[in-house]
Amino acid sequence: MSSQEEQRNEQLVHRWHMDIFQKGDLSVADEILSPDFVWQNPSLPSDLRHGSDGTKKLASSIIDGMPDRQITHDDVVAKGDRVIIRWTMTGIPRKEVVGIPPGDKPVTITGFDLFRISSGKIAEMWQQFGVGKWP
Repeated sequence: MSSQEEQRNEQLVHRWHMDIFQKGDLSVADEILSPDFVWQNPSLPSDLRHGSDGTKKLASSIIDGMPDRQITHDDVVAKGDRVIIRWTMTGIPRKEVVGIPPGDKPVTITGFDLFRISSGKIAEMWQQFGVGKWP
């Protein structure tokens, strides 16, 4: 795979976080996810782990629950058809967000997302995240 293809893959997964989850443009999920997309995260309900509809439902919940969220990409590595991102999301949970109760103080969620790209679309993502900052 050429470095140009790896750069395209990196740009594609950047849109996952920044267009869908940060900007709230849910229609991007239909554009960048393959029809058989699978979100590999056992902590999520199974109905949210398949296709663009599940992604849009979860994104809506996060957008609604943490309206002031700020997502940053701390590290990004693209190799072949895979891209991994270490990310941070901060904000005040106004409603329950991915198991975090509502409150009036900012929380930090950090995680890793490993994406597999196929035919120019995100086909699969493995994810691990938790509350707290990296040391």
